[in-house]
Amino acid sequence: MKIFAAAAAVALLLSACATQPAYAPPKQPVPADWENNPHPGKRSAVAANGQWWTQLGDPAIDSLVSSAFADNPTLAQAAARVDQAKAAAGVANAQRLPAVNGNASATRAQTQNTLGGSSTTMLESSSSVGADFSWEIDLWGRIRESVSAAQRRLDARTADAQGARLSLAAQVANTSLSLRACAYSLQVRDADIASRETELTLTRKRRAVGYIAPSAEFSALTNLANARTARISQQEQCTRSVDALVALTGQPAAAVRRLLLPAASNADPQESSAILDDVAHVMPTPPAMQPELPATVLRDHPSLVSAERLLAAAWSDIGVARAQRLPTISLSAMLSGNWLRAVGNSVNFTSWSAGPGLSVPLFDGGAGAANVDAATGRYREAAATLQSTLRTVVQNVEDALAFQTSAEERVKSSQDAVDAAQLSFRASQAQWRAGAISMFELEDIRRQRQTAEENFIAAKRDQGQAWISLMQATGQIDNPG
Repeated sequence: MKIFAAAAAVALLLSACATQPAYAPPKQPVPADWENNPHPGKRSAVAANGQWWTQLGDPAIDSLVSSAFADNPTLAQAAARVDQAKAAAGVANAQRLPAVNGNASATRAQTQNTLGGSSTTMLESSSSVGADFSWEIDLWGRIRESVSAAQRRLDARTADAQGARLSLAAQVANTSLSLRACAYSLQVRDADIASRETELTLTRKRRAVGYIAPSAEFSALTNLANARTARISQQEQCTRSVDALVALTGQPAAAVRRLLLPAASNADPQESSAILDDVAHVMPTPPAMQPELPATVLRDHPSLVSAERLLAAAWSDIGVARAQRLPTISLSAMLSGNWLRAVGNSVNFTSWSAGPGLSVPLFDGGAGAANVDAATGRYREAAATLQSTLRTVVQNVEDALAFQTSAEERVKSSQDAVDAAQLSFRASQAQWRAGAISMFELEDIRRQRQTAEENFIAAKRDQGQAWISLMQATGQIDNPG
């Protein structure tokens, strides 16, 4: 036992050895501020709990995001990967502790002796109960680095799960705004079709009395057919948006339409200006938001957290590969009780053993060195992935800021265009009633107004989607724990 204790003490002292320095995150160039920030130095935060979509003030989006979080296969896959990584970390951590196994056996045998011309039969019974103990001393840090690698991969999978929630919330919110904008655009296109139908009716009347050539009627028919074709394509886009939300949230199509689509209107289809009142109220106007400094955003972004943790795990893998090329020391012990009965006699005894064991790799054909090279290559790949992810995140934030600035300016300019087009149409309508202009001219001005209205709808959609893109690009998401 003294030998056993001495070996354990020496091994514990040697276990402080390491095959490489401790991991240190690489320094990455981070911009001092965002280039496309329209208000440098000005910051504004989103909801403290990370549920940024609630700041849109849209109960329909809140409901659909909650449904998606409750029942989405992508999130279920991410959660399963977290559970797998957690189990792998548990397996790696178990290597730190000794392994103790119990064993027991019982046998009964019959032996027949035919020597000497006589036959004798002997019955024999034996049994044993024991336990064995084994413990690998972490001499070069192989187990320690294995545990670190597994824990770091668990951290990466956890960050990936947060990123999946972020992506899902953004998809639901973006698609909801697209569906609403699509539905309002359908109403504008219906007004356009009604206007072109009026134009065709007037053209046919004029042709019937010989005022115009037949080609004018054919031109009006072509314009009407093109408008109807565009309306069919728009309807398909709306249906695709509904289908996407059904797939994302698990909700039936009827429920999605009930939550997001505007109620049927009894207004004159040619009077599409009333649509804009609904757009202004139903399409959410996001709150003002300027992102935190790049250093803060990049520190907490799920994609970067995941990439950095995988880099750290790859560093630990190098230590594991190096340690596997070095000698290993293990301690083992065994204790068993044995009972034997034969020819009316019984005997029992106890046996034990304990001591260290040494394993030294002598020749492996270069496999150990190749494993170290492979682990080093994976580390370099992970470092390049982290750098690429960093650049992608910075680009996404800059693009989102540019998108936000553009969308806000387009909302203002398209609103001005709608106001001007509405005034022009009203003035032209008064002229038409006074007989100063023809119905053809009035319908042309009506369609100009409808184009301005459709541009305004698109700008309002883009305003909300730009804000959502900024939330996604900056990694704003809650942690469900």
